[in-house]
Amino acid sequence: MSEEEVKKPRRKAKPKYEVVCEETDHLKAIGFDMAWLGNLADQYQFDQFQYLHKFRAFRCYKAGQHVDWIDVNDIALLNGKRRLEDIRLRHQPLSPKRAIIQYPWR
Repeated sequence: MSEEEVKKPRRKAKPKYEVVCEETDHLKAIGFDMAWLGNLADQYQFDQFQYLHKFRAFRCYKAGQHVDWIDVNDIALLNGKRRLEDIRLRHQPLSPKRAIIQYPWR
């Protein structure tokens, strides 16, 4: 075998987004799949998600700036799943003019 034929082992690609979450056990318990965030990051070019447990929602960041919110139920519905839990304390919704994430039901 020549040097050109030797292939280097591939490393698993690092996600292009960061998730700040201290409640991963809770999210797994309700059936939330973290891969759903990757779909959002690819579609809307988000670079960071910060989970706020009291709102059961993620703050979405683009270029280091907070641009939108999405709760766990909306992420599940966008991925063809059912609502995951009852959310009693809601985050302040953005106006439709400023909102980045487009929902089919809006």
